[in-house]
Parts: sequence; structure tokens; C-alpha cells
Amino acid sequence: MQLDVKDNKILFELEKNARQSNSSIAKSVGLSKDAVGYRIKQLEKEGIIRGYRGMINSHKLGYSLYRIYFRLIDTSQDDIERLIDFLKKEKNAWWIAKLDGAWDFVFAYWSKSNKEFYEFYKEFSEKFRKHIKDKLICPLINYTELPRRYLTNSNLQINIEPDNEIEDIDDIDIKILKELSKNARIPLTHIAEKLRLDNMTIYHRIKKLEEKKIILGYRSDIDFNKLGRDFYTLEIDLKDFSDIEKLKLEIFSLKELTSWVMSIGGNDIEFDLELENSKRYYEIINSLKKKFPQIREIRYFRIVENYKLISMPEE
Repeated sequence: MQLDVKDNKILFELEKNARQSNSSIAKSVGLSKDAVGYRIKQLEKEGIIRGYRGMINSHKLGYSLYRIYFRLIDTSQDDIERLIDFLKKEKNAWWIAKLDGAWDFVFAYWSKSNKEFYEFYKEFSEKFRKHIKDKLICPLINYTELPRRYLTNSNLQINIEPDNEIEDIDDIDIKILKELSKNARIPLTHIAEKLRLDNMTIYHRIKKLEEKKIILGYRSDIDFNKLGRDFYTLEIDLKDFSDIEKLKLEIFSLKELTSWVMSIGGNDIEFDLELENSKRYYEIINSLKKKFPQIREIRYFRIVENYKLISMPEE
């Protein structure tokens, strides 16, 4: 599917707020409501839009985020499928992906305590330790997601980071969050029917969850491969921290930047890009090395395939 300017504007509007109505999008992009609805259906049909997700701040629900990288050894396809199947069934595993580059495999996990994570990882290790050559476990401190500025210009950001204030919410709120995490564009009427409540009750509860910053926004899940791009994560190790803020500003100026990550035990700098080709990758890293001699090493990995991506624990 060849995207035109209007398609790109619709994708941007859905990146900015996937929950807004077709009428609202129509006013922003200069089309009729019906034309917007038709184009969105075409983008979904072609697999460019794979779904819509509410951005849930699980820190506010008492969770910490962990990310685990692996290099694998002595694995058959059956071994890999067993590993993926095990993680898919884990209700607190929220991202699973096969990689190419510095690491072979990654998954991410929510946990309410270090002990809880240890118990999970112990079980995981007992099953798959013989296939793990190297590993890196990193608690995440901050995850900043940016809209795709290569579609259209914007500086909107969603920051997910630890918060000392854990919000006390009830089972109805949890059910609402789960519905929005699976489909950010689900109509109020559908949520109301599922929970056997009236529309206004659902509306006000969602507004409260937004005010408490449990819901941070609503984004579309776009298949970057269908846009002719590859997903790269770049990891930078530094000789020292001189000019680190200038280096950060340089990275944030890249229109292909989609997220920025801070973790414990990981690299000095880590960020994600969606790039058209490897030539652009080398242009970026060569430019960074030239401008910032304190860079010791830059490594990368690419996502080959995602197996699971959810916005909040399923338990």
C-alpha cells in the first residue's frame, strides 16, 4: 500500500491519540469522517495498523519493569518454540522478541518485588539454562516513547518511570484498563456492556485514571516493516560523561527516534530507531562518533520478530 500525505497524517493523529474519534481526526487532516474511516480500515486491512493500545503506567499499580537479554547456544527450533511458548503463557511477561545483532533474544517482565522476579527467573532458568550462553538482566528506570516523527513532525512524549505513589484502584478500574490496553479504540458502550455499567460511569472512571496518570495515552501499533523500515536498538558505552546532555540532544533530534531507555546494569545510553536502511544506520553512528569522541563503543540489535507485546499485566 502506497501511503500518501493524508494517510501519514491519519497515522500521526492515531499516534498522538488513538482514542480520538474519526470526526476529530477528519478535522485535523482535512477529510470527511467517512473518508477517514475508510482509510483507517484500509490501513488495518493491509496490516500497517496492527491494533491500538492504551499506555498504562504499571509503576502506579505497584510493578517494576525488568528486561532480560540472551545469547543462545545449542538450540533447535523446537527449543526456541518451547521458550517462546513458556513466556507467552506468563501473565507478567509483556514483551518477547527474536533479535539480530548484539543479542539473540529478549523479553521483558513486570514484578511487584525483587523476590517475585527471582522466583520467576529461577523457574525460567531451570527450564532453559542449558540454552543460555550469556545474559543481561536490567531493571528499567525510565522508558520514553516518542511518536514517529518521520511520518509528521511532533515532540509529544510518553514517559513511563517509577513513582513512589501507588494508586489504590478497584477491580472495575482494572477491568477497564485491561480493555483499553488490548484495544485503545474500543467504544465506551462496549466496555459498559462487558462490565454491566452505564456509559457515563465508564467515561468518568477513564478520566480519573488519566488524571492519576495511570493511563498515559493511547497509541497505534504500527508495523514498521510495512513502512519499509527496520527497528534498531543502539547501545552506547562512554569513556566519560562529558557532554552527555549534548549527546542526548543530538539523539533526540533524530526524526527516526522512537524511544529512549534508562536502566540499571545496562549501557550508558540506549535508544530505539526505525530506519529505512543500513546506510542510514551507519550515517547516524559515524556522525555520533565524529561529534562525540567520548563514545567508546556503539552496538546494535534489530528485532526480527515480535511474539508478544502488551501494555499491562494479564493477571
